Amino acid sequence: MPVIKIKRGLAANVPALTLEAGELALATDTGKVYVGTGSGDKVMVNPDQAAAETAVKLKTARTIALVGDATGSTPFDGSANATITVVLPNLATAGTYTKLTINAKGQVISATQITAADIPMLTLSKISDAGTAASKNTGTAAGNVPLIGANGKLDDSILPALAISDTFVVASQAAMLALTAEVGDIAVRTDLNKTFILRLSGASTLANWQEILAPTAAVSSVAGKTGVVTLAASDVGLGNVTNESKATMFTNPSFTNPVVTTQATSDNSTKAASTAFVKAQGYLSAADTIDGGTF
Repeated sequence: MPVIKIKRGLAANVPALTLEAGELALATDTGKVYVGTGSGDKVMVNPDQAAAETAVKLKTARTIALVGDATGSTPFDGSANATITVVLPNLATAGTYTKLTINAKGQVISATQITAADIPMLTLSKISDAGTAASKNTGTAAGNVPLIGANGKLDDSILPALAISDTFVVASQAAMLALTAEVGDIAVRTDLNKTFILRLSGASTLANWQEILAPTAAVSSVAGKTGVVTLAASDVGLGNVTNESKATMFTNPSFTNPVVTTQATSDNSTKAASTAFVKAQGYLSAADTIDGGTF
């Protein structure tokens, strides 16, 4: 009759046991029973239900899934490794942005471009490349940076207005009114032989043009001559006058008989004395002669 052998001991000693075919071993501390296979191995005959050491795969396949901030799933029955493709939610539009909003989990939940309102107020000392003009006040006082006015020009106290006048030659009033002219421009009217200046803006309005009047006592000719005038002595009543040098005009002068006014006998001035004046003084008689002349 066959003999049934049963060994007993602690579970820690089971791995070292060598059981014959059909030989049993009882782990007294765990209650597990092992039976020998005859090949030097042993098998537990009362394992716990669904113990992994006795299952090749799960009796019922399951699905492992991720939920929450990331999603993904994969079927799993224990027969092979399984991987899950993690899908992150689209919380923003793909692109390059300068401003991001991040939640407590480090996720980007919005993305926009930075605006001027996002830049904090900084003092000039925090900016290294603003230049010297940035530290100046604006205005028209000394040391200020002047501003361009609404008319696109500097204030007159900074740079007085400059006017460059153009001159237009036109043959009619209509041509003058059709000019693209600015205040101060000149229009020469060949039909009138007159000149006009634009005194107010709006060249198409006749009243804005002012005639430049010539002097009322204008010189029209000189000594009866017009144009480029070259005068001779005779043109001004000096035909008998010859040019004489100061160096020679009193050397051996040749005089004609000048007629002078006879002064009063009592006249003691430096006026020229006539023959009558001299005779009245009793200095000469009718027989007296001067340089061969006869009185």
